[in-house]
Amino acid sequence: ALLVGGVDEIRAVLPGDSDPQGLRAGVVLPGTVHLLPNPDPERGQTASIRLALGAGLGEHEAFLVHTVDRPLVAASDVALLLDAFEQRPVGTRIVVPSVDGRRGHPALFEAALAAEFLDLDDDEPGHRVLRRDPARVHHLVLADPWLVRDIDTPEDLVDAEAALRERT
Repeated sequence: ALLVGGVDEIRAVLPGDSDPQGLRAGVVLPGTVHLLPNPDPERGQTASIRLALGAGLGEHEAFLVHTVDRPLVAASDVALLLDAFEQRPVGTRIVVPSVDGRRGHPALFEAALAAEFLDLDDDEPGHRVLRRDPARVHHLVLADPWLVRDIDTPEDLVDAEAALRERT
């Protein structure tokens, strides 16, 4: 969904004991998907974000942060986020989906904000960057509840599978 929606590179951070080559053998992934093993996943989500950003962003003007527990994001919503970023008002540096007043994922950040993530400690959540200055955040109102709904329980998984069947 990210690639179809217009993202041109993905850095997926995996637990350190994962086998990226084995995963690539089992799933067809384009060369623009980079699997990055995190040698110390117990350090938390912020450490994973720092690992993904640590290689730099090159010529990219923005980056997405997307959590694994919200896998049902639609390509059309990703495209809308990218469009909103391109057309954002002056001073806006972050675009996030918002569903019924709840902030969701993926969140889109101006490339210069990578430094703020890199400066976070392991115990500091990534949403500190988002909440640091509300004036720089644009909430893009969208309708899909899966942009704000986690899959954390077996019941959530059953609901997600049913939603996925409805989409196809």
